[in-house]
Formats: sequence, C-alpha cells, structure tokens
Amino acid sequence: MSSNMKLTRRGFLSGAASIGLGSTLGTNALLSSCVDKDKDKQILLHPINELYIPELPDKAMDGRPLKAALIGCGGRGIGAAFNFLDAANDVSIVALADLFPDKLGAGRQRLKQGKNVDIPDEMCFIGFDAYKKICELPVDLVLIASPNCFHSEQMKYAVEHGKHVFVEKPAAIDSVGYRSFLAAAKQAVNVGLSVMPGTQYRFDRRFVASYRKVQEGLIGNIVSGYVYYHTGRDQFIVRRPEWTDMEYMIRGHFNWNWVNGDQISNMLIHWIDVFNWFSHLKPINAIGYGSRIRKNIGNVYDNFSMHFEYERGVTVEGMVRRIDGCDNGAGAIIHGEKGSWHSCDFSIRDRNGYKIWQYDEEAAKNEFKVHDMYTLEHIMLIDHIRKGKVLKVAESVAMSALTAVMARESAYTGKICTWDQMVTSDLNMLPKEMALMNVDLKQYEVPLPGIPYGGDL
Repeated sequence: MSSNMKLTRRGFLSGAASIGLGSTLGTNALLSSCVDKDKDKQILLHPINELYIPELPDKAMDGRPLKAALIGCGGRGIGAAFNFLDAANDVSIVALADLFPDKLGAGRQRLKQGKNVDIPDEMCFIGFDAYKKICELPVDLVLIASPNCFHSEQMKYAVEHGKHVFVEKPAAIDSVGYRSFLAAAKQAVNVGLSVMPGTQYRFDRRFVASYRKVQEGLIGNIVSGYVYYHTGRDQFIVRRPEWTDMEYMIRGHFNWNWVNGDQISNMLIHWIDVFNWFSHLKPINAIGYGSRIRKNIGNVYDNFSMHFEYERGVTVEGMVRRIDGCDNGAGAIIHGEKGSWHSCDFSIRDRNGYKIWQYDEEAAKNEFKVHDMYTLEHIMLIDHIRKGKVLKVAESVAMSALTAVMARESAYTGKICTWDQMVTSDLNMLPKEMALMNVDLKQYEVPLPGIPYGGDL
C-alpha cells in the first residue's frame, strides 16, 4: 500500500480518536438495536406515487437513433454493449476505447461476430486518455465498463461533455471518487442527462415487485437485514514477462484493492444496494473484519464480515467470501416488524415463517418475453432518453458505494468507521502517477489492522 494511502487512512481515523469514538460510538453502535424502538418509530414506508418504480417493458420505445461509445472492452464491457443493442431499435455502438490494444481487438471481434457491428480503426482508441477521446465524440451516450477505480472519473468526464451514461458498479471505491461521482450525478440531473449505474437488481422485475410490496408495508417498518455473497476465487492472471508492474495490476484488477476496491465494493455492493434501496435509510457506521485465507497474489482479502448501523438503530449484518471449494450463495433477508423479505425465492413471510406473498415467476413468463436484468436496465435508460425524462438513481447508488467503502476501511484498520468520516475523508486509492510503468510492489502490501502481538500499546 502506498504511503499516501496509509496517510489518508490514518488521517480520517485520527479524528475518531480525538472525539472519543472508540469509547463512545463503538458501544452505542453495537448495542443500539436493543433500544426501545417505540421511543422513536421510524417512518420509511412511502406512498407508491412518491417512489421511482420502473415500468420494465420488453423493449425500449422507438424514437430517434442513438449512438453509443464503449469504454472498457472486456467481458462485462462487451456484455453491456450487447445488452444495449438488444434493448431497443435504432441504437448503435460506434466507437471503442480500452487501455490495452489486445483487449480492444478481442472486444471488437466479438461485436463483429455476435452483432455484426464493425468498428473502423479511426473509432478505436487506446491508452489512459482514450476515454476522453470517446467522450468528445458526437455520440449520445457512453457505456463505461472499465476497472472499478476509473468509474467515477470517466463518468464525470462524460457528463461534463453532455453524454448520457451507463456506468458499471461500483460508482466509486474511495471517498474522493464518491464525491466526484456524486457531484457529476447532481450535475447530470441539472442539465437533463440520465445516468444508469450498473446495480441491475433495481431493474429486475422480481426485485421491483418485492420493493413495491415492502413499500406498501407488507413487512412493516424495517428493523434489520442480512446481506451476503459467497463465491469462488477471483480471476487468476499469469504475468507475462513483457508486462510492467502497473500493467500486471490493472490486467489482474480483481487481485488489487486500488484497482477494484476489494470484495465488498466489487461483489457485496449489489446486496448492500438492495438494502439501501428497500430501506431508504442512511448508513451511520460500520465495523468489520477480514483476512486472506487462501489468497496468495495481489493485496485483496478473500473474506469479510461486517456490522452496519443505519438511521434509527436499524442494523445489518454482511458477509462476503471468495474461496474455492466452499458453499456458495448470494442474497439478502430484510426483517420488518410484521415479517421479512427473502431474496432466495422472492417471498415475504410473516413473523411465524409463513409465506404471505411471493413473486409469480410463471405469470411473469407468460406476460413478458425479456427477463434479463442486464438488458432491462438498458431498456429503461433508453426509454428515459427518448422520453426526455431524467433517470435519477445515481445519487442513491453512490451512497451504496460509500457504504461498502466504509465497511472495507473498518476491516482494514480495525476501527469503527462512520459515514461522516468517509464523506469528508481524503481517501484516494489511485496512484499519484498513472502510467504503464514499473513500481515498488511492496507499497501495495496487504492491509493489516491493529498491532503485532508484543507490540507497543
């Protein structure tokens, strides 16, 4: 880890010590769920007409032709391009950008083979500044699927150049990126641009129907939640002799925290976002821990566990693990005063465990043809653009990104991290110099909380 990153973490946590966070906030945070909730009843259920509930048709409405450019030509980037092309008539991909020529070439070939899209040489851009050239083209929107550390800056540049944006999750992986993304999201709304963040569950019919039922009060006021994501190891990249250190880290971005933000930001973010979306509550603090049990490359952890406190004493437990040979699964349970919502079967159960509502998969199959949530989010983005309506979900998704960062930083430091700390922190994961050069990899050490046994107290 760079000395700059160490200083920023030390900086934002030092404020906690000065106000007695460890002795005051820690106990209150962990025990607040025991407080009498009748004393301060939460009001979080909203009339349906005050909420954004996407319509989710099978195809976006017809309208003026839309041209898009893609930043990031890896698997997710080309996948997003395919989803965009499937979402509507009269839409096209006209330009590509990537840091690496071979990645762009492979993506270009996939577009040609899969969608008969032929991108000319003059519309292909390589390098760290390729995204700027893309955003300066006469296109209607930009699709961003680069490594996580670049999302906030590239989204900001696209909005500044008048483009609608699809940007993959997470919105940001540090505090500086969060503030940049949030400011750009506000600017987009002010100038009539739509930004679609890639938290696709918000545009999955099963989740949307569940969200509606929760907001209608079927589980009552939300009191707690549980979110988890367990899967196999990250992608393993074998280093080639010709690669510099920076190229090695960016190509193997799943293994380096400054590039992908680690497992909470990269994986659990989806389920954190589901809870934030369903609850409409602001996070207050997090305490977490993590480690590397099987991981032997890079500097990310392969497991985390965390406890969040939200407004009004609502608490959420979270876990994420990426280790081969273990039981896998991902989902959320949201508990209310009257019942609970379960993502495993999209059902709501009463306090005795009996199902009182469940999403009707068979009815949905008969009513709709398109069920892929990745395509549905592009359908909604295009619909908003063609209707002249602004999509306003980016600010909410940015909050979920910083919620994930808060938990990660708690695990890295062994300290309770608060929302207010993270919002104002100067935490910036990016290296000061961005170039495909060799660096001292020792600066990217695995984060270790606390002090060694026998160390000075």
